[in-house]
Amino acid sequence: MVSYDDEPPLGGQGIVLRGLRTALSARGHIVDTVAGRGDHALRYPRVSGRAPLDFSLQLNRHPELIRRLCGDVVHASGGPGGVLLLRECGAPLVYTAHHTYRQAHGAGSLRRLLSPVEARSYRRASMVLAVSPSTAQAVHLLGVPRSRVEVLAPGVDGPLLAPPPRDPARLLFAGRWETEKGVLDAVTVMRAVLTGRSQASAAIAGSGRLESEVRRAVAGSPIEILGRVEETRLREEYARAALVLMPSLYEGLGLVALEAQASGALVVGYDVDGLRDAVPQTGLLVAPGDLAAAVAVCEALIDDPRRREELGTQAESRVRAQHSWAAVAVRLEQVYSAVVGG
Repeated sequence: MVSYDDEPPLGGQGIVLRGLRTALSARGHIVDTVAGRGDHALRYPRVSGRAPLDFSLQLNRHPELIRRLCGDVVHASGGPGGVLLLRECGAPLVYTAHHTYRQAHGAGSLRRLLSPVEARSYRRASMVLAVSPSTAQAVHLLGVPRSRVEVLAPGVDGPLLAPPPRDPARLLFAGRWETEKGVLDAVTVMRAVLTGRSQASAAIAGSGRLESEVRRAVAGSPIEILGRVEETRLREEYARAALVLMPSLYEGLGLVALEAQASGALVVGYDVDGLRDAVPQTGLLVAPGDLAAAVAVCEALIDDPRRREELGTQAESRVRAQHSWAAVAVRLEQVYSAVVGG
């Protein structure tokens, strides 16, 4: 496994890496990890100011860092914040595409200049496993033949043994405090719902570059700032929340959405690529930037507990049926077997 993010994870790529590694190890495979941060981090020079890019530069200057492990397959985590591999790795290359630079950044963004490099990396792979249909289409548009692109969504962990009681009017935001995740929009929605529904409560978990802006936006309101929390605490917060807000500008799939729904919470977010795949129920996603519509959806669900519980039960059942780590590991074995020639 080659990934910038590792244990303890900073975001979705690290969480997916952990799930893949654990599921494959449970089936008897030996899994080595090369990472840019965390438990398996390599040392590398910092030249660009973007750690994932610097990690990729180091791997391409020194591909022996991967080759020396003598793996039968190299499985890399791609997308913004992922790795870009342009050199021979000594084994067939499989990529997980979490999303693409074109999905993540507008035409005027300098980061989008990495899209041709990403395309070259994916075209070199024996197989690209996209986390959602929308990401699969984006990978195909980079010039990867459809025969070498497959949708393989990540798994989610099982339920807590003793989940806390659900608060029927609690809103939660969990994620990076960055512009693309819409954390400030989430605060605006929370403040409006708290004003209109006195029984409601709200909390924000995570951290990021917008911390000072988030704290200013929350000041004077009853919104709890949880900050960065341990994974067990986060799962408890999912189980406690009625609604999880995801006003993201884009998502490869939306791992937070899967985790929240696996705990029985409903996701209210923006109607963007990725989230449409993770949240198929109608009426829960609104047009990007339509804060009034998001507030109205939240208030309607708080006011109709029966509908909210029915939708939550449906979402939980769907996610648990479709996102089993054991099933993901079985499909990975089939992919690995195919790329190494059986």
